[in-house]
Amino acid sequence: MEKNRSGAGCFLLIVVFTIIILSGAWFFTGWRSSRRVLPQGLTIAGLPMSGMTREQAINALIEAYAAPLTVYYLDKPILLVPEMVELTLDVEATNANLDEALAARSNPEGFVQYVLEQVLRQQPPPQDIHPILSYSRERLDAFLARTAQQYDHSPLDPVPLPAAGTFRPPQPGTTLDHAASLPLLVKVLLSPTTHEVALVVDVTSVEATPPDILSQALDKRLSDFTGVASIFVKDLETGRELCYNCNVAFSGMSTLKIGIVLDLYRELNTPPDPQLTALISATLTQSDNASANLILAEIGTGNPYTGALQVTDFLQSLGLQNTFMAAPYDLKDGVELPGIVTPANSRTDVNTDPDPYIQTTPLEMGLLLEALELCAEKNSGVLQILYPQEITQGECQEILTWMKHNEVNTLLQQGMPEGTPGAHKQGWTGNIHADIALIYSPGGRFIISAFLYQPEWLVWEESAPLFADMGQLTYRFFNPE
Repeated sequence: MEKNRSGAGCFLLIVVFTIIILSGAWFFTGWRSSRRVLPQGLTIAGLPMSGMTREQAINALIEAYAAPLTVYYLDKPILLVPEMVELTLDVEATNANLDEALAARSNPEGFVQYVLEQVLRQQPPPQDIHPILSYSRERLDAFLARTAQQYDHSPLDPVPLPAAGTFRPPQPGTTLDHAASLPLLVKVLLSPTTHEVALVVDVTSVEATPPDILSQALDKRLSDFTGVASIFVKDLETGRELCYNCNVAFSGMSTLKIGIVLDLYRELNTPPDPQLTALISATLTQSDNASANLILAEIGTGNPYTGALQVTDFLQSLGLQNTFMAAPYDLKDGVELPGIVTPANSRTDVNTDPDPYIQTTPLEMGLLLEALELCAEKNSGVLQILYPQEITQGECQEILTWMKHNEVNTLLQQGMPEGTPGAHKQGWTGNIHADIALIYSPGGRFIISAFLYQPEWLVWEESAPLFADMGQLTYRFFNPE
C-alpha cells in the first residue's frame, strides 16, 4: 500500500517536473523569437516600431525623415524637403541607442520579465528611443530668410476696382519672426510623426477701409451719368458713413411710405385689424398709392390731407428737416402750393426739380431706415428716445418684415449676390428713380439710400444698371473677399 502511494507521488513529481521543463523550453523559445523583432510599446521618436525587425524600423525611420514638411506662413503653404537642410539620420548611433534600450531584455532578468508578461498577460512598459540626427543650421536660417523675403510686406492701402465691381481690401503688414519660428521648425524637422508647422508671423493691424474708397469707385462708375446721383451709405456695425451728394432735395415719392406706416403704428394703441393690415401690406410690398392714402386718412381721423401734415410733423420731430408731405398721393389738384422751404431745396448749386408737395433727401431716408433698424434690433435709437410708449420694438420689426417681402423693383439688390437678405422701399417718377435698402451681409449690416435724377426723363434701361452697379460696389465694399 505504501509502495503504491510512493510510486504515485514519484509519478506526479515527474509529471510536474516535465511540465516545468517543457513550459520553460516553450517560454525560452518564445523569448528568443521575440528578440528578433522589436517589442510591443517600443517607439523611436514617437514612431511605433512594434513587431518590426531592426532593419525594417531603421528603414521606416529614414523614410519618415525624408517626407517633405508643409511650412505655413499664415495661410500660405511652403514645401520644405528635409534634404534641403541636410537632415541626416545617424544610423549607427541610433542603432547603439536601440541596443542600449534592448539590452535589459537580452539577459536572464529579461527572460523572467518576458515570462511574467506572458503568464500575467501584461504589455511590456513603453520605451521611446532617441534617434541621432544632424542638420545644417545655416541652410535652415537661409530657408527662413528666403521665406521672409518672399512673403513679408508693409501694409497695403485699399484700392477700388470699379471695372470689376469690387475692391482690393487693405492688407495688413506681415513680418516673419525668425527667432521664434526657428525652434518650432527644428522641432518638426526632428519629428518623424509631424509634417506641418506654422511659422510665427507678426501682423500689423490696419484700419477699416475708409468710405472715401467707395466714393472714388462710385464717382468713376457714375462719371458718364449726365444727371444728378445722390447716395448715402451707413455701416450699422461701426457707424461709418458715406455722403455722396446725399443732402440734395428730391421728390419723396413712395419712399415716404416708410414714414407713413411708422406714424400709423405710433397712432395705434392696439395691433392693426385685418383691414389695416391689408393696407400696410399693399403700401409696403406693392407700393400702392390708394392704400397709402387710406392710411393717411386713418392717421388724420378721416382726412388724408390732415394725415399727410401729421406725418410731416412726425418725421420732422425725428430731425428730418428736409422731409415733408403736404398732400396725399395723386390728390394735389386744387391744393395750394405749400411753398415749404428747407435747407436742401434752398441750395442753388444743384436742382432735381423736386415735387413741391413731397420731398426728402437720400441722407434723411437712410437715417429713417437706420432708426427703424435700431428700434427693431436693439430697442434703441431716436424712435425709442422720443416715443418709448407709442412705438414698440415689435412694431418696428413688423414694418421691416413687410419691407423684406417687397419684391417690386429690387434695384440695388440686383447687383448683390442672389439671396442677399434685405429690406427695401423704392420710388420713382418720370425723371427720378430711388431705392432705399437695409442689407444684411456677411461683412455686416449696412444701409444704402440712392436717388437718380435726369432732366425731363430718366430712362429705365439707364437707371436699372446704375442701381445694380451701385449696389454691387457697396456690397463689395463691405464684403471685399
